[in-house]
Amino acid sequence: MSTQAAKGQAFHALHERDHPFIIPNPWDTGTARLLAYLGYEALATTSAGYPQATSSVSTCRRRCPLCSGPHF
Repeated sequence: MSTQAAKGQAFHALHERDHPFIIPNPWDTGTARLLAYLGYEALATTSAGYPQATSSVSTCRRRCPLCSGPHF
């Protein structure tokens, strides 16, 4: 799944199932990796969590990979 369109279709499909779609919102890299390891299919993002955890306000403007899974 490499294109943005394919990622969007996969994310949309998560909302169309018969059972609830639960999407956690990790605040740091460790939590994101743990949640991905536990099998969550997608992770929400927070605009301030990572910068606050690292004391880096400028980090808000950069994209930081949190885990090796797909990013929606």
